[in-house]
Amino acid sequence: MSPTLILSLLAGLLAAPPQNNTISLYLSVEEGDRLIGGLTEENFRLYEDGRPVAFRLEAPESPMLVTLLVEHSRASWLYQNDIDAAVQAFLSAAPEGHWYSLVTFSHGNEVVKDFTRQIGELRAAYSELGPPLWQDIDTYDAVYETLEKLELLPGRRVLIFIGSGFDTLSARTLGDVQRKIESVNVTVFAAGAGSSLRGMYEPYLGPTARLDLTQAEAFLNMLARKSGGQAWFPKFETAYRDIARAVFLTLANQYKLVYQTSLPRDRKFHRLRVEAFQITDDKRRDYRVRVREGWRR
Repeated sequence: MSPTLILSLLAGLLAAPPQNNTISLYLSVEEGDRLIGGLTEENFRLYEDGRPVAFRLEAPESPMLVTLLVEHSRASWLYQNDIDAAVQAFLSAAPEGHWYSLVTFSHGNEVVKDFTRQIGELRAAYSELGPPLWQDIDTYDAVYETLEKLELLPGRRVLIFIGSGFDTLSARTLGDVQRKIESVNVTVFAAGAGSSLRGMYEPYLGPTARLDLTQAEAFLNMLARKSGGQAWFPKFETAYRDIARAVFLTLANQYKLVYQTSLPRDRKFHRLRVEAFQITDDKRRDYRVRVREGWRR
């Protein structure tokens, strides 16, 4: 991490005392395939465990912190073209001015490039990657460790996962990762790799392999659903360009609701619900809200 970023993060941490009950909630509002902007506080309602909660609307932090977590394993060779296409698509679509980092994983994580505003540095670092050393794909460990590190940083944090979703030898379980994403304020977007191969070979797979495929997709969908992000499983490499554009367009149109939570620190999961709507001529028009499912405190 650059000295400038370290100083700015420390300054932010020291400038304001921690307010454990103050929560920033990030969300996007949609109607079909269209993002809805320009809404005000009067257009939202927020509920925790079914109870209405007062909030204020603020501009989301900028710059934001974006980490690309990329599968890099010897076992990935069948869909390596998918992974490469996805990485290049996200680096090409990434807007200037934000902080970006690149982390690869197989059996353990490797920070290939720590947070920088120079997207070209990430592109160069990825192009200089050597062949993967491990056959393992420890996806659960990789996601858990990355969430732990992002949890320590202030501001708006985004994790972009690029990989298959398969897991081989993780010490962490799916349940461990689910509890972590429920307690960490990080938005996850996932680009699933290998979907075209899945469609090609699925008719020939046995029950165990089919279960592995189903569990991999379910894991990435869970990360997105729990955090207010989104997961895709494209059939063609060219689709990653549209996915990357969609992710950064969504982030550019996010809303930030700030509120004081009354949730107890009981380690239980508490559900959130956000309504977004407009009233015209006494008729209410409801929109779809993409927001995390709730909090585990």
